[in-house]
Amino acid sequence: MTESLKIGVFSDTHVGRNIPRVLRDARRKAFRHAFKQAIDIFIENDVDYVIHAGDLFEKRSMTPDDAVFVKWEFYKLVKNIEKRSGKKIQIIAVRGNHDGSPLSSALDFVIHPMADYFQVIGEKVLEGVEEAYIGDGLSVIGMGYHPYARKKFEETSKILKKIKIDGYRILVLHNYVEDVHDIPPQTPEHSVIRLEDLEKLDVDLVITGHHHERLGFKKTGGKLFLVPGATEAVDLAERGPFGIYILDIRESELVAHKFVEINPLQVIGVKKVVSDKPMKLDWFRRRCLEEIESFALNLDREGILKLNVSGLIAEDEPFPQLDIQGEIQKLMEKYDKLIHVEVSEELSSIIRPDLKGVKGGISRDEIVREIFGVLGEKIGEAAEIVEDVVMALDEKASERTGLLKELDRKRFSDRWLRLLSNYVGEDND
Repeated sequence: MTESLKIGVFSDTHVGRNIPRVLRDARRKAFRHAFKQAIDIFIENDVDYVIHAGDLFEKRSMTPDDAVFVKWEFYKLVKNIEKRSGKKIQIIAVRGNHDGSPLSSALDFVIHPMADYFQVIGEKVLEGVEEAYIGDGLSVIGMGYHPYARKKFEETSKILKKIKIDGYRILVLHNYVEDVHDIPPQTPEHSVIRLEDLEKLDVDLVITGHHHERLGFKKTGGKLFLVPGATEAVDLAERGPFGIYILDIRESELVAHKFVEINPLQVIGVKKVVSDKPMKLDWFRRRCLEEIESFALNLDREGILKLNVSGLIAEDEPFPQLDIQGEIQKLMEKYDKLIHVEVSEELSSIIRPDLKGVKGGISRDEIVREIFGVLGEKIGEAAEIVEDVVMALDEKASERTGLLKELDRKRFSDRWLRLLSNYVGEDND
């Protein structure tokens, strides 16, 4: 058995992502830039293994060139380390929700008989089949993303528990875990894995993707977790630093680890303009433009700013709007490194009632329960159709219209008709 191992860990690289659309080429380059840096860091650290915790690609917007880019970078990683130290490294990955479904996964673009160094795990266990990577001094088990992860992991954990693994034992997932992640409030409960189901598995480390902001190492419920975060801001509001981890394993023990920050291609800033008392609309406009110019003045490379504006307007304006796009455009022309400004407005008038509704929103689960509560026991079927529609939109929706093709729409409309027809039939009985 190898006494010392170095393992490179990264996640949520989202190669091919091009959101926001107005910056599609710039953002696509940024995700590639981050991925290339991650690979170079792994080469510099002479790793023995690389583990990717899901969302390697952004399947909906990726191009064939993105697949070729990733395959080439992985090949470069393997060949450079083989040349430097004679080691044949292994790259192990699980499928994330943005990689597609088990039957249509973007990871299939990387799999090739000649690329025996790349292995996807966590798909067969979804079908009830034992699956693991067993290497020299390292064993890795996992489960690919599933929209109903709570129930599915409860089932698959029984299969994973049977697998005989030795050396340093790692479990890789791409779903939220309760009491580990800062779970967004609108996340359906059925998509979150229970901590108690994880505690039953005899593993040394649980690596979880899906959470873009890095949490690092965290011990919860008797298990050690690593949440590496993304390699680049997937959404503009996400805070860095972003990067990768290098784990040092000796005699089946984690003896050291380090986080290596990735230097982003673009600076992404998030600023707020808020007033604790009612102010005139012009005050908000002036403060916004001051914040934008201050950000632009300090740029040493391309910069993107997300500006969150909120407060009360001391004017009789039922639907107050900043209307500063013209001034923003002038600032972007003045400061050529400033390539995009996104303004989010939550302004309401003190004179008239706020007509925007309750802040905070409600979860998809709550909406389903409210609308389909009359279905009784069949509400679970309705929730499943809703979740499947969401997944289909992520994978198959047209980039131009955001809609599904007619054949895909018909498949879902048929399911709704069957469900509702059965309900009406039972009700009449």
